[in-house]
Amino acid sequence: RRLVVRYERRADIHLAFATLAAALVCLSQIKRFC
Repeated sequence: RRLVVRYERRADIHLAFATLAAALVCLSQIKRFC
């Protein structure tokens, strides 16, 4: 039997990492201007 891939869990993880990356980029930009 083949394993069932759960795309919703992967989408949530991908969204979380993308949000974290965006937050880190914004934080580095704010630190550079202050």
